[in-house]
Amino acid sequence: MNVATIYIPAALGLCALTGALTGHLAARHFYALLTLALLIRGTADFLQGNPLLTATDAALTAFYAWRWWKNGGGDDTKRRLRRLTRRFTPTRRTAPTTG
Repeated sequence: MNVATIYIPAALGLCALTGALTGHLAARHFYALLTLALLIRGTADFLQGNPLLTATDAALTAFYAWRWWKNGGGDDTKRRLRRLTRRFTPTRRTAPTTG
């Protein structure tokens, strides 16, 4: 096991936890750092062939990404998607008939 695959996610998680407990880190940034840490760890577990740890890290990554999205982290993305949908005008087209 590579040392970087252990210490980088642990350092990110520890920084996120410390920042959240001291009040210097907003909830959306806390969840973003945890998502990144678990994504790195899950990738390393996948490359090392650990299916149980990979599945666990994937589930936790999805959970924290969802929490990030719900706590305002996805606001810019949501705004861009809304802007794209405003420009979209649906057009109904019928299939050509052969006679």
